[in-house]
Amino acid sequence: MKKNIQIYLISGFLGSGKTTFLKQLLEQNSNKRVGVIVNEFGDIGIDGTVLKKDGLEMVEINNGSIFCSCLKDSFVKTLVAFLELPIDILFIEASGMADPSSMKLLLSQLNTLLENKPEITQKYVYEGSVCLVDAARFLEFCEIFQPTTNQVRKSSLVIVNKVDEVSEERIEEIHTKISELNNHAFIYNTTFGRIPIEIIENKVSPDGIFEGETTNTIMNRPKTYILQLNEKYDLDMMKQFSLEMSENVLRFKGFFVTTSGDIAHADCVGDYVKIEILTNEEIETENLHKIVMIGNSGMEFADNIKKAWGKYFADNKLIFG
Repeated sequence: MKKNIQIYLISGFLGSGKTTFLKQLLEQNSNKRVGVIVNEFGDIGIDGTVLKKDGLEMVEINNGSIFCSCLKDSFVKTLVAFLELPIDILFIEASGMADPSSMKLLLSQLNTLLENKPEITQKYVYEGSVCLVDAARFLEFCEIFQPTTNQVRKSSLVIVNKVDEVSEERIEEIHTKISELNNHAFIYNTTFGRIPIEIIENKVSPDGIFEGETTNTIMNRPKTYILQLNEKYDLDMMKQFSLEMSENVLRFKGFFVTTSGDIAHADCVGDYVKIEILTNEEIETENLHKIVMIGNSGMEFADNIKKAWGKYFADNKLIFG
C-alpha cells in the first residue's frame, strides 16, 4: 500500500519571500520525494522558473488564484493527479493575492471526487498552512488587502521575514497585529526565509483558526500585464522604470537581458526594487524576455506603462503579452 502524502500550504502577500522560503524547504527535504504546485496571478509563471531543478515534480497554475472559482477546478484536478505520483510531500505556493480561507473546503471537495476513483488508494494528510509576512510592508498591506489578513488567520505558523529591514519597535507592532488576527499562531522572525525544518515539523498544524469562503473572485482580481522584452536593456533604466510604475503596480517581476549580455532577475514590490544579475542559473527560453506587472487595483494601466516605457526606453518597442 502506498504511503500517504503530506501536504503543506505556503501563503504570504506579494513579495513576502515565499519562493525563497520554498527553495530552502526543498533543500532541507532533499532526502524526500517532493512535489510542488506554484500558483501565480499572471499568465506566465516566474517563480516556477526560479524553483525548477532535477527530480522535482512541479505544476504551475497561473492566471488567477487557486481558491477563486476561475481556477478552483484546475487546482482540485491537479491535486488528484499528484496522488498518482511517487512523492512524499506536496508543497503548495499560493499566489500572493490568494485568500486561502476555503482550503479545507477544497480538500473536502477533493475527497468527494476521490470517492469515484477507487483505483487511487493514496491519500493526503493536510499538515497545515505557513504564512510569510514582509516586515517592511505587512502593516500597510493589512489595511488595504483582505487576503493579507486572511492568510495570517489561516496559518498556524507565521514567519516574519526581512526583519533586518525594520526596527525592533516595528517588529513588536507586527507581532501585536499578528496576535490580534490569530492568537494561536507561532511567530518566527527571520531574514531570507530561513527557518529550521524542525520548526516546520513541530509548529505547523491543520487546525486553522479561520475557516470560511475565500474573498477571491473574478470581479476583484487585479489587472496584470506581461511585457515582452526581446532587446537588451540598461539595468539602471529598468530600475527607474520599475520605480516610475510603483504607483500603479504592486508587483513587478521577471527576467530580461542587460546591455552587457547578462540575465537579470527583477523581483520588485511597490517602490522596493530588487534587480540582480543571475549566475549559473538555467532560465527557460520562453520566460527569459518577460516581465509580469500586477496592478494594485482592477483598473487598466496600459497607457501608464507605455508612457513610462517611452521615457526610459524610447528606442525599444514594447509588446504586451
